[in-house]
Amino acid sequence: MSSTAEQLSVVWEDLNLDYEGENKYASFFSSNGNMHTYPAKAVPEMVSELIKKVQSIYPVKRILDPFVGSGTTALEAKYLGLDFWGSDLNPLAVLLTKTKSLTIENTNYTKKRILDFLKQLNLEYADTKLVPIVRFEGIDFWFKEKNIKELEYIKHKIDTFIKNSNKTKREMYALILLTAYSSTVRKVSLTRNGEFKLYRMSPNDIEKFSISAIETYDESVKNLLNMLVVANDSYKNNTICNVFVKNAKNLDYLEDKSIDLVITSPPYGDSKTTVAYGEFSKLSVLWMKDLMEKYTGIVSSTANCDEILLGGRKSEWEINDKLFLSSDNLTNLLDEIDYQITISKNDLLNALHALDEIKLLIEKKQWVSEELLSGNKLLYQLVCERIRLDIYRKVNSNISGLSDKKIKKIAKENMASYMNELCNPMSRKYSRRQYALKEKLVGVDEAIHRKMKSIEKRKNDVIVFLKDLYKVVIETDRVLCDGGYQVWIVGHRTVMGKIVINMEGIINDWFQNMNYHCEASLNRKYSFKRMPFHINSTIERCEEIQTMMNEYILVVKKN
Repeated sequence: MSSTAEQLSVVWEDLNLDYEGENKYASFFSSNGNMHTYPAKAVPEMVSELIKKVQSIYPVKRILDPFVGSGTTALEAKYLGLDFWGSDLNPLAVLLTKTKSLTIENTNYTKKRILDFLKQLNLEYADTKLVPIVRFEGIDFWFKEKNIKELEYIKHKIDTFIKNSNKTKREMYALILLTAYSSTVRKVSLTRNGEFKLYRMSPNDIEKFSISAIETYDESVKNLLNMLVVANDSYKNNTICNVFVKNAKNLDYLEDKSIDLVITSPPYGDSKTTVAYGEFSKLSVLWMKDLMEKYTGIVSSTANCDEILLGGRKSEWEINDKLFLSSDNLTNLLDEIDYQITISKNDLLNALHALDEIKLLIEKKQWVSEELLSGNKLLYQLVCERIRLDIYRKVNSNISGLSDKKIKKIAKENMASYMNELCNPMSRKYSRRQYALKEKLVGVDEAIHRKMKSIEKRKNDVIVFLKDLYKVVIETDRVLCDGGYQVWIVGHRTVMGKIVINMEGIINDWFQNMNYHCEASLNRKYSFKRMPFHINSTIERCEEIQTMMNEYILVVKKN
C-alpha cells in the first residue's frame, strides 16, 4: 500500500483488483479478442468496477477521460449507460475509441454489406492492375514491396466503398474498415511488433517474413465486426460519446458541460523515455490519415504526435503557479535528482580520467592490464557495451537465418569471450584484441561525453512532463462539479536508473492542496499489460532496470 493507505474508506476495501488472464476487449463479455494492439491498455474489468463503485456513493451521469488511449473507459461508460467525453492528441487513439464505442445501426444489413465488401476485395485483387500509389518517407524501409501493393489496393477499395455508401453511414463504415486497416498495417510491417518504438526487424527475420495483407485484413475486419456486434447487443440504452483530437491541457471541448467523474490513466512520462505512442501509431497514420480526415473528421496535424504529447519537445505551456511546487513528493523528487546528477557527473568524470590513463598507455604502445581496465566499473561496463554492440551489428548484417533474440544472445556471449581474450595475456588472441582496443575506446569516449551533456537535461525533462501533467489536473478540476470524483490510474516510473517517481503521491499532493479529499489509495500488480519487463538504464546502457510492475489507483473527491 502507498503512504496514504490508512485513508482507505470502508467503501473501497472490497474492490477486487486481482485480474488475471488476457486483457479483454470489454468487461461485459468473455471474448479475449483484440480489435487493435495498443500500449499500456487499462484493464476493462477494473475500469468498470471503479465506475460502479463511485456510482454506489455518488450519482454519475457524465464521465471524462482526457487520455482516451484505446478507448477502454469510453466503452465501459457506454455499457453502463453513461455519457462520455474524452480526448487524445494521438489520432489513432481517437479512431480506436470512436470505433470501440460505436453503435452499429441495422446490424444484419451492416454486417452483410461489409462481408460482401470483403468477398469482392478478395476476388478482384488478382485482376487489379492500377490503384493510386501511396508514398511517404521510409515506406520501402518498413514494408516489403508485395505488402505495399496489397495495402495500396485495400486502401483504394476502402475509399471506393465508403464513397459509394449512404452519407449517413459513411463514418460508421470508415471507423470499422480503417481500424482493421490500421491493425493490418502494423501486422504486415517490418517492425518488431513487441516494441513500443519503431525498430526494424533484423535482416534475418525480414528474409523469413512472409504475410498476406489481403488475408490479414479479411481476418481483422471479421474479428472486429464480430466483437462490435456482440457489444451492441449488450448496451442498456443510447448514450452520448464525444471524442476529440485535443490536448488534455485544455478541455474547452466540454464547453459548458460539467463532469461527475474523471477516470483516466495518463502517460507514465514523456514519449522519448517511456511509451512512444506517436511512434507506435506513425505507420498507420501515414497510410490512412487522408481517409481518417475525409470520412471521420479525425485530423492528424503530424504523423508522429510524440513531440506534442505531455513533456514533448513542442509541448506548449509555461507555469508559474506556486501550487505546482506545493507537493512534498515533488520537491523530494527534485532533491533526489539533483543529488543523483552530482553522483553521476562524478562517476562519468572518473571514468573519463581512467579512459585518459588507458589512452596514454596505448600511445606508449604498452598493453592495458585487466586491473587497469576494470579499475573503473562504469568504464568497464561501457567498454563491454561497445564490444557487444559491435558484435551485434556484425552478426546482424549477415543473412544467417537467426532471429534478433538469438543474435542478441550470441553478441552477449561473444562479448564475454572477447573481454576474456582482451584481459588474458595467455590468450592466443590477446595481442589482436589489445591492438583493436584503441578503436573501441573512440566510441566509449563519445558515449561518456554524450552522457555528460544529457545528464543535466534529465531533470528538465521530468519537470516539463510534470508541469504538463499539473495543467491537466487543473483543467479536470475546472470542469468537475462540486462533490464529483476523480480516479487516476498511474505507474511509478524510474528515472536515471535509480530514482522512482511517486506519481500517485505527487498527484495526490496537488489534489489535497486544491481542497480534495483522498477517498482511497490502492495498488495492484500488473497481471497483464503491454509493458516491457526491463529497459536499459539511461546511465549505463548495459545495466537493465525493472520497469513498473505495479499500478496505483488514486480516488479523490472534490469538496
